[in-house]
Amino acid sequence: MPRHDSSRTSLRLDRLGFVWPDGRRIFDELTATLTGTVGLVGPNGTGKSVLLKLAASRLAPTEGSLRAPAGVAYLPQETTLRTNDTVADLLGVSSQLSALRGVLGGDLDGGALTRALEAVGDEWDLEERSVALLAEYGLPVDGPGFLTRRVGTLSGGEAMIVALAGVERAGAALTLCDEPTNNLDSVARGRFYTAVERWNAGREDRTLMVASHDVELLRRVDTIAELRPVGVRSMLADRADLRTFSASGTDDAWEVYQQGLAAEREGAERRVREAESSLATERRQRIEADIKLARSARSGRAAADSMPKILANARRNQAEATAGRTRTMRAGREGAARADLDAAREELPADTAISIDLPDTLVPAGRTVLDVPLDDVPLPRGATVEQSPVAGARLHLRGPERVRVTGRNGAGKSTLLAYVAGTAVVPVGWLRQRLGAGEGWEGLRDDASVLDNVRAVLPGSTDAEIRAKLARFHFRGGRVDEPAGQLSGGERFRVALARILLADPAPQLMLLDEPTNNLDLDSVDQLVSALEGYGGALLLVTHDEEFARRITPECEWHVG
Repeated sequence: MPRHDSSRTSLRLDRLGFVWPDGRRIFDELTATLTGTVGLVGPNGTGKSVLLKLAASRLAPTEGSLRAPAGVAYLPQETTLRTNDTVADLLGVSSQLSALRGVLGGDLDGGALTRALEAVGDEWDLEERSVALLAEYGLPVDGPGFLTRRVGTLSGGEAMIVALAGVERAGAALTLCDEPTNNLDSVARGRFYTAVERWNAGREDRTLMVASHDVELLRRVDTIAELRPVGVRSMLADRADLRTFSASGTDDAWEVYQQGLAAEREGAERRVREAESSLATERRQRIEADIKLARSARSGRAAADSMPKILANARRNQAEATAGRTRTMRAGREGAARADLDAAREELPADTAISIDLPDTLVPAGRTVLDVPLDDVPLPRGATVEQSPVAGARLHLRGPERVRVTGRNGAGKSTLLAYVAGTAVVPVGWLRQRLGAGEGWEGLRDDASVLDNVRAVLPGSTDAEIRAKLARFHFRGGRVDEPAGQLSGGERFRVALARILLADPAPQLMLLDEPTNNLDLDSVDQLVSALEGYGGALLLVTHDEEFARRITPECEWHVG
């Protein structure tokens, strides 16, 4: 297990390795010292959650060592599933509040009173400060009674807010958060961003590491730590390496990281060009040598006609031996150049963008997609929909408009999308919200192949036609026949996206409900690139400001 060192707050990895009991290796030989505020990034499946669990002593290293501070606070992705806990439990103040109430109630004496007083310490205003902290995060706190509510009565975002507040309150030497801003609304995200910015303000005794794809959050950390599969073209590599990028000068760590990726691609492309040039040179020289040998052989045969047979045979044998050595040498050099080119191409970052034309999704500018009275929308009590820049008594959507739906957690955004899905007058594609990393995409069968999953929404297409379309989603050859359940998370997402965008009839209204939750950065890029070929109307619910900026909505509906 990790060895705790109370004199340091950094997380130190020394040739760290981890292998699951089934023999699947996640990573090995990880060596790094992580301190300050650290953003942990990398494709899904590379071991970000595993690394956090190792640091939190939830898992034990199988190789090397990990040294963490004595005080560790850990916020896993599964936090919102603790439905039977109270808000006080999730906030981490349950036992202290119980002790405080026992002391104030006058029901304790002797040893019980002594233990309760020790638990309370100097925090006699714990209840009031807990309520105030939750209110700062924007929760609808209605007094101390909120602390006794069950987590199951909160939305996923509200439960995560409580957990985040508990992490901030704990002030541990090392805090570990796994995708902390998933399901948070803009107010709660802003509160957490502020907490990150001031995490080490004026002190050097705390470290925060967050595994996240939230670019706005990653712009606020001191260091980006990337877990990247060895052999960067393969997202299914059997182990990952760890690289770090720290803020420098006026550039934040995220910018330095992006510059590093750009330099890596440029260098890899340069090595491919150089290897291609070397191979072309070796091929040309081999051809020139073959031509020279052929000419020499022809001259030799002509000369042999005028000399004794025994001498002619000796010269012919000598020429053939020389030619054989020359061909072997040239073939070896050309083979080495080809191997160098293959190695250079293997190190070239894969182009994972999804470029696809979707002409059947096009909606003419004047066509009505949705037109219903606002009073018919079944929102929570007191909630309304405000349309900007257009206002009126009807909820309407025309042509290929892109609309962002905003509002606090629990305001009714998902309810609105469900209503729109049932009342729109065009075919609808719905990418529903995934609240947990283990949840599947609706309609995706893990026991069926990629081809069969997409064939289900394209009953009139031939297998050859479907394979051609799947190639645009980076499924080629034998990968098309693999069961969806054996794919990586990012690949399963691409199958789900293909099922929606390639469906017959084609979707002319797309509903995206927090689509970037639990997606890695590569998958977010693929979603953005795929939507560039989409010509229909779009309703987007997201608290991911960077993703919203890239989708470029023209107007906004606010639910609240």
